[in-house]
Amino acid sequence: MREQHTLGVLNWDLRTPPQVSRALKERRKELGMTQEETARQAGVSVQWLSGFENGKGSCGTHRMMRLAGVLGLSLALHERPRTDIDRVFESLSGPA
Repeated sequence: MREQHTLGVLNWDLRTPPQVSRALKERRKELGMTQEETARQAGVSVQWLSGFENGKGSCGTHRMMRLAGVLGLSLALHERPRTDIDRVFESLSGPA
């Protein structure tokens, strides 16, 4: 039997580091995991995880990938659709 994926965190359009931090924190909470057990499994300190979840400091790609793995997530890059917010930013920056 094939396992179904939940799409809650997976379908966020993450464009900034704080958005990534919030998504991973939300996922941890959905799984009912504490910061302590998550940090231990990811091989990071509780202090680092707390800072990461609160958008402080540099996350480090390797640490973020381990954290995503512990939370049962993978990271994927895809071409994002052009949205209304993109059009607003383009209009504010003027002609190219």
